[in-house]
Amino acid sequence: MTIFQPANRFFALALITAATVGAAGTLLRSAPLPWMPSAVAQAQVPDPREMAGSLPVVVCLDLPGWQRPSPQTQHKHLQTMPQYGSALQSEPLLSAAKNWWNHEIFAFTTYGLSARTDPLYLSGLWTVVDQTWDCYEDNQPEHINQGSLAEVWLMNHRLLAVQWQQDHYVMTVEPAESGLQLVQFPRQEQSPSLPLTLMTVAGETLAVMSGDW
Repeated sequence: MTIFQPANRFFALALITAATVGAAGTLLRSAPLPWMPSAVAQAQVPDPREMAGSLPVVVCLDLPGWQRPSPQTQHKHLQTMPQYGSALQSEPLLSAAKNWWNHEIFAFTTYGLSARTDPLYLSGLWTVVDQTWDCYEDNQPEHINQGSLAEVWLMNHRLLAVQWQQDHYVMTVEPAESGLQLVQFPRQEQSPSLPLTLMTVAGETLAVMSGDW
């Protein structure tokens, strides 16, 4: 079971660890974090202290048994919503709906209630929308909008590690037959979009869709 870290403690740690970033951007940590996902231990990932640039991470939502609704269920549900319905048959919603449905990894550097409506519903997360609010019950929205916190949604993949390497993030995951994770970690840059490379343990690079509007 994944142990979640309270947001206030997370941000305190982020401030402390940020002070240890060297000129090359390498983040050093004296001890592994106790709330890292259980999948990390199961996959026997190297000790975080030995991984250059390892970042502290909070998995604020972990639903290993979650599965996306079927395309038929997704279409039927969206048709019942006034803001979608027939509008899904024309642009710009037509392309937006296809993009959200054809990706499994989403990155965010901004937050807003209205701005999250399309990401939640067009991606299929409407089935667990009430559970996602735990990720924003403290000061997370402010930190996301201030550029100090990043968020990534992982569907059918489980997080193993996040590293900062020179000028971009490298997130390592393992594929799964089901599951949903919402991941948050401190940002090391101020780019308009998250400079993120996502790779599997086998070395395959995965597509990441920006969720910012």
